[in-house]
Amino acid sequence: MISMTPDEHAARAAELIGEAERLYQVCLVDYQTNINEDDHADQPYVSGADLAMLTATTQLAQVHATLALRRPAE
Repeated sequence: MISMTPDEHAARAAELIGEAERLYQVCLVDYQTNINEDDHADQPYVSGADLAMLTATTQLAQVHATLALRRPAE
């Protein structure tokens, strides 16, 4: 990760939170509208790739949010 200031980490965390919200909405729509056609189950289906991106984006946002709280030693 490139050296960033706490303010830059906070800004990046905000961007990633927005992206995570968008990905969550994609997953929610999938869950509410899709049926898993592979196994013919009556359970909704959410793409593994969508879930993986949501998880990774959320984790990255958490890292940046945590780093935003760190202040340089004086």
